[in-house]
Order: sequence, then structure tokens, then C-alpha cells
Amino acid sequence: MCPLSEEVNSGQLKNGGTVMKKKLFAILFSIVMVAGLLPATALAAEPTVYDIWVDGVQVTSENKDNLCSGTVSYDPTTHTLSLNNATLDSDTMSDYGIKTTIPSTLKIRLTGTNSITRTYSGGGIAIAPNSGNSVEITGDGTLVINVNGSTYDGISAGADVKISDKAKVVINAEGGLGIVGRSVEIDGAKVDSIGLYAGIDAHRLKIVNDADVTLKATQDGRNGAYIWKDQEGNGGDIELAASKVKATSYYPGLYAAGDLTVNGGEVNCTSTADGAIWAKGNILLKGGAKVTTDGKFPMGGNGTFTVEEAEIDAKNTNENNIPAIFDECVPVIADGYHLNYAKAVDSEGTEIDLLSSGTQYFALYKNVHFITKAVYPVSFVVTPDGLTNVVVKVNGQEVTGSVSLEAGTYPVEVTADNCKAYTGNITITADVATHTQTVAMTYLPADYTKVDEAIAKANTLNKDNYKDFTAVEAAVKAVVRDKNITEQSEVDAMAKAIEDAIAALQYKGADYTKVDAAIAKANALNKNDYKDFSSVEAAVKAVVRGKNITEQSEVDKMAKTIEDAIAALEKKPASTKPGTSDKSPQTGDTSNLALWIALLFISGCAAIGTTVVSRKKKYNR
Repeated sequence: MCPLSEEVNSGQLKNGGTVMKKKLFAILFSIVMVAGLLPATALAAEPTVYDIWVDGVQVTSENKDNLCSGTVSYDPTTHTLSLNNATLDSDTMSDYGIKTTIPSTLKIRLTGTNSITRTYSGGGIAIAPNSGNSVEITGDGTLVINVNGSTYDGISAGADVKISDKAKVVINAEGGLGIVGRSVEIDGAKVDSIGLYAGIDAHRLKIVNDADVTLKATQDGRNGAYIWKDQEGNGGDIELAASKVKATSYYPGLYAAGDLTVNGGEVNCTSTADGAIWAKGNILLKGGAKVTTDGKFPMGGNGTFTVEEAEIDAKNTNENNIPAIFDECVPVIADGYHLNYAKAVDSEGTEIDLLSSGTQYFALYKNVHFITKAVYPVSFVVTPDGLTNVVVKVNGQEVTGSVSLEAGTYPVEVTADNCKAYTGNITITADVATHTQTVAMTYLPADYTKVDEAIAKANTLNKDNYKDFTAVEAAVKAVVRDKNITEQSEVDAMAKAIEDAIAALQYKGADYTKVDAAIAKANALNKNDYKDFSSVEAAVKAVVRGKNITEQSEVDKMAKTIEDAIAALEKKPASTKPGTSDKSPQTGDTSNLALWIALLFISGCAAIGTTVVSRKKKYNR
């Protein structure tokens, strides 16, 4: 029985397990069916909630893109809240306009015109990140904050506040502070911040890049900007660069527990009861900054007051004779800069020129206006090397070595031996390349008078009169113009070469052709045929050989003289005795023979004449 009973019992157990499984399956199926019949929203996930509130509404994943009627949106990945023509005034009684406890910088981007208005008398903050986070406002839009309640601040951050990117923020905190932060930086933005206690209250203030900032505290005993050190003694510094800043308050418009630096831009500070600017550290004005102060007591500080390039117009409007500048903080002009203008007005309204006295008397007068300029050591390099008696004048003043000049354009005159005088302008800037000026002088030209005279002399010559004129032509052609005075010896050598070539010229010989022809003609004559041949012989004898071409007329005259002598010859009369010959004997001494013949001839003629006469007479008879 046991085995049987055991088998039976075992089967019962098996069957019972199967039935149980079927029942469980049916129950699960029923649950699934019921779940399918429920509304879908009953199973949807809860929305993400962000730790940021806008105008009394907490931002969630559902409303983040459509807050304040679509004018506000939030990007949780970048923690950026975008305001596009948003008006946050629905819950004016709440203690905030924008509040966040997100563990990151709150970024607010402005587009169009936006506003936050709060009137709760208990106070609060228009923009309030948690105590350890920063706020950064960007965009090209405008945000106007009006908080009227007691102790209401405009922007208050336990960390840093930065406003940049051409954003415009206007704050009116009638019962509190305009902007509060560990460090406040305004970069290229426009900010007007008015607070009961201060326009800005921070450990550091930095205003840069063409920002335009107006700060004001409306309560007595306050500062437009109150920049103080933290508990560890850090901070307290104000840095203003290339921006426009205006600060007005009962106490100094700008108060720095540390240092105050103004680098360029314009700063205008007013105190209705104290000094307009005060720094417990050092003051440095530079970069062409223009600083105007108007107070009832002197401006200055507890440290040094250094001025590089700047313009300061310090006024004291106190009815008493109180200086405009603190006497223990007299400005010191930094090396490399100098006073360009300095005038003061005493208690009687008399204007006093302080330019020549320096800054030592600046703390004596109610109004002090002075301008400093950077000066640069400018040196001159005059070329070419080796010039003598070089004189450099700048603005008419002779310069020896280097001269200190402000940035600007100056007339320069330079003279040196053997050089043309140089006149021109130089332009000096902060660029060190302009601090060394090179003046290239031009030598006077060499004197070509002797060369020109020699060439003129050569030009008067007729080259056809000379055997070889090429040396003269070559010497003239070799002349090089535009030599300067340092090369005068070379120019003189050119003139000498021409003169020497001219001196070495040799005339061609005169033409004796006509002379020779005349002589030949004379030689062909028998002088015995003429009554007197001596003039021909004398003309031939007078011929002078070796005449040159310039004496051709003389040579021609010789020929003519011979020709004229020949032309003037008279022949002897011809002989009428028969058998006689007019020719002389060819040999022997004919002188006596000729006499004998002549006598014989005369005798014969006489006899013949007698006979003829006799015959004639006889015949006539």
C-alpha cells in the first residue's frame, strides 16, 4: 500500500501544481487586460523640474520653451534663460523676478526690450542666483529692472556678475543695491545702475571695452561704486579701461579699498559732500584717460598717485578754500611722460600757469587742470657717413643727440658741409620704429664749369683742320654728369683730358698745289726773254714751306704773288738783223762776243743808212 499510496499521492500533487499554474496565469492575464484599459496619462513619467523660477513660475521640461506667453525660454543644457521682449511683472509681490539654485552660472540672453518689476515692500532681488553662483547677461537687447521695495536689490550674486555683448541694463533699486557681486565686470555693455546704498557693491569692479556705465547712490553717506576687500583682505580694486564711467554720490563716486586704475576712456565723478574719487591703495591714470572730478573735499587716496598720459580736471566746489587734490597724494608724472598743460584757479578765481613748476603745487588750488603726454627719445641718423658740421633742428631748435618728443608731426631741418639743406616732416608715434629717424642728405653737385668750358672750346674747332680729332671727341664723350662735390677731382680730370686732347691736336698741312704750279710755270720761262725776271725769282724765293691749313691764305698769296709776277713780265724786243739769232750761244764766254757783234751791227747799220740816204738824195735829185 505504501508504494501505491505514494504513487497516488504523487499524482495528486502533480495535478494540483498544474491547476495552480493555470490560476496564476489567468490572474496575470487579467491584470494586463485591466492595465490596457487605463488612460495613457496614468502611466506617463513625471516632468523634469529645474531649480529656476521666472516671475513666480518654476521652470520644467514642459514649460521651458514657452514661459511668460512665449517671451521666455530656458535651455537646461547651457543654463541659458532667453528673454525676448519679456515683461516679468505678473507676480509683483514675490521676492524675486528670476531666481535659481542651479549649481552653475545663470546665463541670461537679451533680445528686444525686457523688464522686471517688483514692488513687494518686504524686499527681495530682481535677479537672484544662489549664494555661490554667478550671473552672466549677454545679447543686444535691453533689460529694465525696477524694484521699489525696501532692501530690494537689482542683481545680487554671491559670486560674479558679468554684463557684456552690447547688452543694455537699467536698474533702479530704490530701497537697496543696484548690482551686488563678488566681482562685477561690464564688458562693452551699457549699464545705468541706481541704488539707495550703491550703484555697484562688490569686491572687484572691471569696466572695459567701450562700456558706458552710470552709477549712483541716492542715500547720504554712500558711494556710487563701493569696492571693498573681502574678509581675507583680497580685492578692493577698480579697473576702468577705454570706457565711459559716471559716478555720483554723497561720499566718493568711486571708492576703492584697493587700487584704482583708469586706462583711457572718460571718467566723471561727483561727490556732494566729500572727495569725488578715493582709493586706499594707489591711483594710476594712463592711456590718455580723461578724468573729471567735482567734490567738496580733495580727491586722492592713501597711496601713490601716478599719472602717465592723461588729462585731469579736478574741481572743488566747497565754499571754503579747500584744494581739489589731497596734499598727501600729489600727482607724480611717470618717467617717459611730461606736462603738456597745467593751470590752476585759486580761491579768488585767478588763473595760474603751473606748466613750468611741475606738480609740486597742484595740491594748493581749488581747481587744477593738467594734461600729460607721452614723450619718446627720438634720435637722428644722418647719412651718408662721414659728413661734417651736421646740424639737426626740430621745430627750429637745434638737437644734440636725442630729443624727447610727444607723438605728433614735427618740421625738421638738417645741414651739413657739401650737402643740400634738408627740410621735411617727421611723425612720431608710440611705435618704437618712429623713434629713430634717418635723414638721407644729398651732396651738392660737382662744379662742371671747367668741363663745360673745355667742351665749348672743342665745339669751336673744325675737326677737318686736324690730322686726327678722335682724341678730343673721345674725351668729350667720356664726360659723366651728375657727379657730386666729393667727386670734384674726377670732374676736373674730365676737363683736363679734353684740354690735353685739344692741346695735342696737329693741324693738317696747307695746300701748296697752286704754289707748286706757279713755280713750275715760272721755271718753264726763259728769264732772258724778259726785260726783268727778278720779280718772279723773288716771288719764288719768298715761298715759305711748312705752313698749316690755317695759313692757307698765306700760301695762296704766295702762289698769287708768283702768278702776278709772271703776269707782269715784259719780253725783250725781238732782233731785226738778218742772220742774227735771238738765242745766245750755247758755249764759251759770250759777253765780249756779244759786244763785238753789237758794235759791228751798229757800224753796219750806219754805213747802210748813209748809202741809202745818198742814193735817195741822188735819186731825188
